[in-house]
Amino acid sequence: MLRYCGNLASSSARSFARRSFATTAVRQEQSQPDQKDVDRLFNAESQPRRRHAFSLNRIELLGGCGDNPVTRVSRGGSEYVVFQLFTNVDFRKSDGSMGDHTEMHNIHVFGNQATFVKNNITKGSRVMVIGRLHYEGGTVRPDGTRSPRNASITADNILQISRPANQNRDE
Repeated sequence: MLRYCGNLASSSARSFARRSFATTAVRQEQSQPDQKDVDRLFNAESQPRRRHAFSLNRIELLGGCGDNPVTRVSRGGSEYVVFQLFTNVDFRKSDGSMGDHTEMHNIHVFGNQATFVKNNITKGSRVMVIGRLHYEGGTVRPDGTRSPRNASITADNILQISRPANQNRDE
């Protein structure tokens, strides 16, 4: 009796599931949208333009100054400073030993921060740079290929962490 009730319950559940998930045939012309609807959906002019959507371009680097900063003058006549910042990355090799890799970053500094860098940062200084990534170059050649673009960091804020060991504080 118990076995009969169990079989009855499972067979009724199967039949309910079959009826619940049964679908009706849909004609081909009803399943595809009109060409006018497709054009309206993908037409760039009909889409509202996004303005001021959230985006973020931020770089934070902590490393050592590779050489004394170089002062340059822009086309507009204002001075800016360029220097190289070196950062290290430690990694584990496939054989289990440790390795390291050094990256060089070109830093461009403008305004009051440029004056600070020119007066305080020297080769060997430890600095923290907070800024944004900027690309230059990358023109299209006549054959259609693109020349490489050069990446640099435009610094918004420079923090001097330490001076070189051989530099006196009085200088």
